[in-house]
Amino acid sequence: MQISKLEVKNISYYARGSEETPCYNATVYINGKKAIEVSNDGHGGCDRQDTYPNIEERGLVQQADKWCVAKFGQETWEHGGKTYSTDLDLEHYCHQQLYDWLDSKTLKKEMKKQYLCVDKKDDKEFLVAWKRPISKVIDDNGFQGWLKMNQPHMVGKCLNFLPFDQALKLYKEYT
Repeated sequence: MQISKLEVKNISYYARGSEETPCYNATVYINGKKAIEVSNDGHGGCDRQDTYPNIEERGLVQQADKWCVAKFGQETWEHGGKTYSTDLDLEHYCHQQLYDWLDSKTLKKEMKKQYLCVDKKDDKEFLVAWKRPISKVIDDNGFQGWLKMNQPHMVGKCLNFLPFDQALKLYKEYT
């Protein structure tokens, strides 16, 4: 099978079960078709990766691993003066998708409760938050007006008013 697209969907995360690794399960779609079920009990160890019964392609998990490594390469880090690297395979890709999904959920929840903006002090940038009023006394337009008058350096840096993918990127950068 020639893999041209790989997606992780139907993510279920169990925070209480996550100890050493994330406790989750998800479905990997290959070229738009349900192909691999991934899961982890959260007690350490690798993910389980099983092809669905209706998939007759042998070695599909290994093909997906190779596709991920070819597309995403390796991750390199240093620790204790030594350099280490690992292939970004299917398991790494699934974990990254899980973490992106969790961050997206958190950001959406936070943006419902408060306005999140990037501020700068002493050449350091960080997130500041203003609680959204419960009543509709100040709506989004009112807050944007207040921001322009009182914090003009934050105009264009309020996550609530950016495209979500851009807001998520900034949120990850500053949290």
